[in-house]
Amino acid sequence: MTEVKKRFEQDLYDRFDNPAKVKLIQVLEKQGHQVTNVKENYFADVETTKLGVTYYSEAEVKRAWKEEWPDDWTEIRIPHRKDRLLKKYNSNVNFYVFNFTLDQCWLIKGKQMLEETVRTAKGRYIAKGELFFHIPYKEAELIRL
Repeated sequence: MTEVKKRFEQDLYDRFDNPAKVKLIQVLEKQGHQVTNVKENYFADVETTKLGVTYYSEAEVKRAWKEEWPDDWTEIRIPHRKDRLLKKYNSNVNFYVFNFTLDQCWLIKGKQMLEETVRTAKGRYIAKGELFFHIPYKEAELIRL
């Protein structure tokens, strides 16, 4: 069976990719990372080093998350198509899921994204049958900017 993937939307990429990367870099530098690569390569958005270790980070924007995280949202969903990053970096990749205004984000580590958490989801911006990693928000770290 072919996996359902959301169609790439250039206008959304143009609106959110660079601002999310800028915020991600701010978060990483505040945590003591040195940015080593931000060139678009269709893999991780930002490559950094910290204490001699290389890190790979990916930024996502959850457009429906406007203010505080809603009480009835029990999990953070990351598209399963991002598993290509887990495979490339041997799960040494972190995912930062930003809210619409880019003033908060959830940090989810690649090692938390296990195949047993993958299932479909429903939502305004979700293609029918699209698969997601479902990570309980209580297992993620909330970062306020």
